[in-house]
Amino acid sequence: MQALLILLLIIDIIMIGAFVFFYIRFKKVFELPWEDIKESIERAQELVEELKKLRAIPDKGSEKDLKKEIHLLAQQGYSFKEIAKKLGISEAEVELVLSSKKKF
Repeated sequence: MQALLILLLIIDIIMIGAFVFFYIRFKKVFELPWEDIKESIERAQELVEELKKLRAIPDKGSEKDLKKEIHLLAQQGYSFKEIAKKLGISEAEVELVLSSKKKF
């Protein structure tokens, strides 16, 4: 009976040793890269916010409509800079449209 208890105690010690060994050896396998996951989630949230902002920008319409709007604003006395700011385009684009001979 006493030999059986000693045998069970030895088996328990071996099992605990094996558990500790495998835990230490494979600890990195079970750890998740939480910092990387957190950074990825934050970046995804930033991208979602940027997409929401882009959706909020109104469609400028066709190129023909834009040219009409530029000519209309120029006739009303707006400067290149004011037209560009109002339509969300560059001053060079405004100047190019107004310098072209084709009017709409």
